[in-house]
Amino acid sequence: MFKKALSLSAILTIVCFLAPLPVYAYLDPGSGSYLIQIIVASLAGFGYLVRANWKQIKTRFFKKAKNEAEREKNKSAS
Repeated sequence: MFKKALSLSAILTIVCFLAPLPVYAYLDPGSGSYLIQIIVASLAGFGYLVRANWKQIKTRFFKKAKNEAEREKNKSAS
């Protein structure tokens, strides 16, 4: 019974998302500039986040490469 209800609800959900409905919307020029402003601010915020935490990012990603280089150096020295 539960499987039947679940499959029926899944089918109804898919049909609702695939059924075309008329959409009455208007995008004025201000919406486009606002979207560009959001993108630029997001990029600037991401850049600041990376800059503020660069040491942590660097140690996390480059720690493995540094350890491998030290191991190889120690092997060649022996």
